[in-house]
Order: sequence, then C-alpha cells, then structure tokens
Amino acid sequence: MRDATSSVTMTLFLSIGYLSGNFIVGLAAFVFLLLRAFYRLYFHPLARWNGSRIAAIDTAWYEFYWNVHLPGQLLFEIEKLHNIYGPVVRIGTNELHVNDPSVYLDITSVGSDFRKEPDFYHGISLEGTSIGGTDPEKHRVRRQVLAPAFSASTIQKLAPLVENSFKKLCEKMDSIASSVNAVNVKLAFKSFALDVVSEIVFGQAFGVMEEPNFHHPYLDSLQDTIRGAWIARAFPTLSTLSRSLPKSISAVLFPLPIAQFSKVTIQLADGNTQKTYGTRKKESVALELLLDIDSAKGHIVPPPDKLHDEAMMLLTAGNDTTSNAMILGLYEICKHQDVHRRLEDELRSAVPTPSQDIKYATVKKLPYLTAVIKEVLRYAPSVPGRLPRVVPEGGYELYGQQLPAGTIIHTSAYLLNRHPSIWGPDCKEFKPDRWLLPDSSTLDKYLASFHRGARQCLGISLAWCELYIVFATLFRKYEIEVFNTSDADMEWSDHLLLL
Repeated sequence: MRDATSSVTMTLFLSIGYLSGNFIVGLAAFVFLLLRAFYRLYFHPLARWNGSRIAAIDTAWYEFYWNVHLPGQLLFEIEKLHNIYGPVVRIGTNELHVNDPSVYLDITSVGSDFRKEPDFYHGISLEGTSIGGTDPEKHRVRRQVLAPAFSASTIQKLAPLVENSFKKLCEKMDSIASSVNAVNVKLAFKSFALDVVSEIVFGQAFGVMEEPNFHHPYLDSLQDTIRGAWIARAFPTLSTLSRSLPKSISAVLFPLPIAQFSKVTIQLADGNTQKTYGTRKKESVALELLLDIDSAKGHIVPPPDKLHDEAMMLLTAGNDTTSNAMILGLYEICKHQDVHRRLEDELRSAVPTPSQDIKYATVKKLPYLTAVIKEVLRYAPSVPGRLPRVVPEGGYELYGQQLPAGTIIHTSAYLLNRHPSIWGPDCKEFKPDRWLLPDSSTLDKYLASFHRGARQCLGISLAWCELYIVFATLFRKYEIEVFNTSDADMEWSDHLLLL
C-alpha cells in the first residue's frame, strides 16, 4: 500500500508541476505580448502618428481582417483613416500610409534611394522577376533586357498586331451578338489582352479569343490567384517558409492559388517556346531577350524555373491591368452620355466611314479620345492600392518629423488620383474635360496609375496602344449601351489588381 500511495503522490506532484510549468510559460508569453504592444503603441518611433491601434500592435492580423476576412477592403479603410487623421496614418507596426502628391513625387523621383519593400513584394509576386525583384541593380539589368519588347518604338511597329487582334475580337463579338442580346465584354477584353501580351512575351498568341465563350484555363487560374493575393501578406511567416522550399514540396504543403497558376503558365510557356525558339529571331519577343546573354551588360540567363516566373509576371501585368481599364472605362463612357456623344463625334470626323480600319497612328492624335483614356486611367487605376517603399539610410523628414531608416511608406494610386489639391473639388467625378484645360499638361506627373521613376510600369506604351484601338473601334463602329449592369455590379475591391 505504501508503494502504491507513493506512486499516486508522485504522479500528482508531476502533474501539478507540469501544469505549473505550462502556466508559467503562458503567463510569460502573455506578459511579453502585453509589453510589446505597450511599446509599439507608446514608445515605437512611429508612435507619434495617428492611425489604427490594432495595426500598430500586430500588422498581420490587421491585414488579415481587412483584406482576407473582408476581401480587399483595406484600401477603403485607409481612406477613412485619412479622412479622420489627415495625410499620414499609421497602418502597421513600422508602416505609414501617406496621401500627399508632393511626397509621392519625392520618393518616386529618378535617383531616389527609396527601394521596394521586400516582404510586401515577395508576398504578392515572385522574387527575381521584373515586378517582384527588389534589388535596384538587378532590376536595372532586367529592365534593360526587357525594355526593347515594350518600348514605344516597338509598340509603334507592333500596332498592326494589336489592330488585327481587336479586329478578330470584333468579328467574334459580332458572331455572338447575332444570336444573343449582349456580349460579356469582361471575358472578351481579357482574352484580347492576353492574346496580345502572349504574342509579345512568347512570339505567339495563346489563341484565347478562339475559345468558346472566351474561357481559358489561364484566365480562370489568374482570377483565383488574384482572389488569394493577400493571404501571403496576412501570414508572412508561412509565405517565407513556402518560398524557402522547392516548388514541388511547397505546392503540396501550401496549395495556394499561385501554385496552380504557375503550373498553367509553365505548360503554356513550354508549348509556345517550342513553337517559337529556333524558328526565327525576333527582338520584340521577351523570352528570347531573356535567353540572350548579350541582351544587356551583366545579364545572366535565368534558369527554366525563373524564366517561367518572369513569363507569369509579364502575362499577368500585361493582361488584367489593361483589360480592367477597358471594362471600367467602357462602362463610365456609356454612363456619361455627354462623354459618349462627344467621343463619337470626334471619331466620326477622324474616321468618316464606319467600315474603315482603325489605325493607331490616326487615333492616338485625337485630343478628346486621349482625354477620355487619361480620365479612365485616373478614375480606375488597375493597381489601385499600396506600393510600399523603404526609407533609406539617413532617414527621411516627413512633415518636420524624422523617420528612421527602414520605416515603410505606402502610397496608393486610387487615393492620389483623387487628391483634391491636384484634381479639384470634382476629383471623384468622371470628367475627361479636366485634361483639356490650358494647364492640363501639369497633371500628367501626378497620374499615379503607372507609378513613376525607375519602377514605372514597363508596359505603359502597350497599354496606351490597346486603349486607343479598343475605345476608338468600339465607339466608331458600334452603337453601344449598357445591358443589365448597374453601379453596384461595377463596384470593385483591391486584391493588388482590381477584382
């Protein structure tokens, strides 16, 4: 009996000790988190700036709530914070959001020491690509390599390709419209944009416009990826772990939409490279430029997996951004009958016969069409939200306060493109006439839709060419009206790209 009693006593003692140990660890963790929260709220270098107290304590959970739980709504919450606190608000432990055009111009100027914030870009794109790369020197080389494929002179030469591609789309839409009352322009525009950019990236179009009802696995995978864009930002530790593993293992352990998207892109890349490489040399084909070691000084030909990554980023940037501008622009033009009428009048004068082919060289000179496109880009930027930059060594003075090196500053095109100090009291209205005023040329530098400086969008010339041809063709050759669509249907959320 004594042995049994001793055994029971010892078991209880060990159990109590185990529970006490857990309690002590739990208490220590609680105290640590409490002290850390207190420091971040009251003693952190950014404590002087107003904003979200929850974000100041834990950036990841703030991001999760506003961008994952409430999909893509953080940008609009930031807008509310600016309305309360002014041009600078704290949106993270070490992060500020600034809504001031002069600050935006400063940190994005040519020669600026501000750099892309690595954690953000590695969470929403792929490392080492022209979009996801954060090393300035590597980016400079990669941009030199790819620039010939997207330069203004190249796009001028490729304009007939864009014209013929949209002509093909119009024929497809005519065929559809002969049997139904309306055409789904969302899928139609995305198919057109994808065929054009795939021609530039691979030297051969994917042929999406030939698919029944414009359905294609790439477009489906892209939409799924966009919907999940903020998951990696909300769980940065898992994102870092995922990137550190081989892709085959990461895809199993972390089955994120981008993994499936990558598979689809690899299949398309392999199929098109086999059709293109070795048959002809085209200086405008992006992948051939990447495979040419002489494309730029210091260029290293990427291995196959990195080549696929770059292709995926180029296709995404050249597809969804421009097609969204087409979709939202078409709706706004049709919604504003005065804009619709004036645009048709200008096009009727420039292209007297409806059956006459629309030429980029002709329509890009039209002042009202140009004003309409600029207003579309201002009103509905395809990358509307945060593009964070890191304060360089030596710090940065913001409104008389010194920010330490490493502080993260966010700006957002959606808010900058509606700032009343630049765009006036009617900044939230769709008004192309603002671009026709005597001093309207001064507005160009404030248009944040393509960003600025060394990181300006590589495909800006292609986007302009496509928008000129699409809007000119549609409003010269067709009588267009909105069908079964309202403002509520056109509301969007920020998933890095519009959705």
